[in-house]
Amino acid sequence: MEAYNPDDQLANLKNWWKQYGQALIVGVIIGLLLLAGGNYWRQHKIKRAETASLLYESLLADLQQGKADAMSAAATKLMQDYEATPYAGKSALLLARQRFDAKDIAGTRTYLEWAMKNATEAAVQHSARLRLGRLHLDQGDTATVLALVNIKDMNGFVSEYEELKADALLAQGDRDGARRAYQAAIEKSPRASLYLQTLTMKRDNLGPEKAP
Repeated sequence: MEAYNPDDQLANLKNWWKQYGQALIVGVIIGLLLLAGGNYWRQHKIKRAETASLLYESLLADLQQGKADAMSAAATKLMQDYEATPYAGKSALLLARQRFDAKDIAGTRTYLEWAMKNATEAAVQHSARLRLGRLHLDQGDTATVLALVNIKDMNGFVSEYEELKADALLAQGDRDGARRAYQAAIEKSPRASLYLQTLTMKRDNLGPEKAP
């Protein structure tokens, strides 16, 4: 067995360090930079979310106090600068309502379309889609309404979508199709819903389905 020689071990360590030491240092530095960058990005996102939250609270206060211009400015800033936060989509819905009350149909449609495509929350997206559908229905554009309700994932809004579909089919003169859609809306509506009576009345007003 070869005798242990500290000098040989030291020489081997020096050779190893000469060959791999620089790469090791670079790897450690890169790791530290990635860790620091990740922490910075998380803190950055948290700070932006907090800023957006405060801005949205200010927006709601302006809305309650009837400060339409201030509310509109805050909502627009949220949509432009904080698009990745949930407050942007909600702001778009509020602006759509503001434009609707002002009888600005084009503006209403623009904000609803923005919320439908960009909102981070599914509930806000569906709310915008349904309101946009109602807007098109009021304009007599039933083809667009039916296209809007033709989606797979209704995410808890099945009853609302089926009712909107029924209203569009009825506007087109398809009473049997409307009746079936109203029935689907009834079946998907919570039993305790106060709106269930309205859906039932809409269905019953169409009378019995015609025999084939």
